[in-house]
Amino acid sequence: MDKGIALTFTNWILAFLPILVLLSTILFFKWGAPKSGAVSWFTAVIIGLFAFGGDPRLLALANSKGMAMALYVLLIIWGAVFLYNFVDKNGAIKVIGDTMIKVTEEKLLQCLLMAWCFASFMQGLAGFGVPVAVVAPIMLVMGFKPAVAAASCLVGHSWSITFGSMGSSYYTIQLATKIPGEIIGPWMAILFIIPIYATGLAVCHIYGGFPAVKKGLPAVLITGTVMAFMCWLMNKVGASQLATLIPALCGCGTMAVLAKTLYRHESDGVNQAEEKPYMGFNLAFSPYYILIALCIMTQVKMIAKIFAPYTWGLNYPAMTTAAGFAVKAEKMYSKINIFSHPAPLLLFAALCAFIIFKMAGKWKPGAFDGAFKATVNQCVPTSIGITTMVMMALIMNDTGMTNLLAQGIANSTGMLFPVFSPYIGVLGSFLTGSNTNSNVMFGALQLETAKVLGISTVIMCAVQSVGGAVGCAIAPSKVLIGSATVGLEGHEGEVMNRTIPYCIIISLLVGINAWIFACLLFKDLP
Repeated sequence: MDKGIALTFTNWILAFLPILVLLSTILFFKWGAPKSGAVSWFTAVIIGLFAFGGDPRLLALANSKGMAMALYVLLIIWGAVFLYNFVDKNGAIKVIGDTMIKVTEEKLLQCLLMAWCFASFMQGLAGFGVPVAVVAPIMLVMGFKPAVAAASCLVGHSWSITFGSMGSSYYTIQLATKIPGEIIGPWMAILFIIPIYATGLAVCHIYGGFPAVKKGLPAVLITGTVMAFMCWLMNKVGASQLATLIPALCGCGTMAVLAKTLYRHESDGVNQAEEKPYMGFNLAFSPYYILIALCIMTQVKMIAKIFAPYTWGLNYPAMTTAAGFAVKAEKMYSKINIFSHPAPLLLFAALCAFIIFKMAGKWKPGAFDGAFKATVNQCVPTSIGITTMVMMALIMNDTGMTNLLAQGIANSTGMLFPVFSPYIGVLGSFLTGSNTNSNVMFGALQLETAKVLGISTVIMCAVQSVGGAVGCAIAPSKVLIGSATVGLEGHEGEVMNRTIPYCIIISLLVGINAWIFACLLFKDLP
């Protein structure tokens, strides 16, 4: 077993200090993620060097690992955001949104369709605030109150975040914990069943209180079951990067069917003057048809075998700190499969979109430059923040700080740890505004704590990402986006006060579910 320094109160506080610095700079000094991440990284370097026995070579290798892990995730983020902006600059996103609006005139069903299903679909495409920024203003135009539009989008799409953005958070939890996707993915999908139903009911409650919950219950149960099953199925067939996109798309379709059947009487007799759309829905959605097809193709064993040799990764030697904490050797760390990684698929889909829009006469001059500039503006601050936080997390991990934190948490919470585990994920997302960052910060911590307690590491690491997804509903950066897009600048507290209770309750339900799984039903699961 790895030794490391002894567990004392002073040493535990020192190990927690980089996270405390991150928390303080974001919450109290209101710094952005890049600046907070850089200062927290520097704090981790100093403590690792002088208090945990990390020499310069070990710290340099840990930083290199951090940059390699960040590269894997950032390629997905840049690719997903660029494709979204590319499609948006050609007017296709507006067409997709307008199509959703025409599904039903029943306001509750509209709220569920937009905030729960369509916002989740947008999360599958891009994420990082895009779902709220796109959907909340549409809901405002549809007649929803500003605070309702922002809060319902923030809470409603939170279930979809882990597998959204082409699975960036899903890949990060694998990289942070070294648990293969085919193992952790299906368990995450199972643990997301409760949040899927709960976020749907929360949207109903935000819209109209308990009467709306009662009225919307059939739609939530039916649509939630479809989305939960499809989320699990995508993970079982090895297409986890589609485990938000496909379920949310199926959810939109299910909601449309319910609008014409179970809720038909609610929307009869209302007609709207319709203007001719800029393009048809299928043309607007064609880049994503292509993306879905490419993702499915890469899961075909024969095709995957052809491209399997084309990989990139770095090898790292085994290391030991002066305090005796051992770091294992790594081969092909944060391995990137060049042809099946989501980034080249996203870029190829963008190329196909250009050809399709050009042939259809819908290509807008300047769309490429506009999409590129918008992507740079959105992604540069995110990229700096993610990179510094990943480097901080790897330094903490390789110097034994994370291991020491886990021992302290295990000793203080004991077998009730699974109940509190989702809130660690929530904390990470609250601080950084990102489930991806939360997984980087606390994935290894959840893993080590589960090992110390002798409970399933798979379940606890899955719970980390579930909690991180739910926590995005109260992340200040996301709340600011939601508030700004509906004209509530300066009234962010009104939106956050609406989202916090749902986040706390849903996280508690996830924690109880995790405790039942880890301590009662699946005690033998690794």
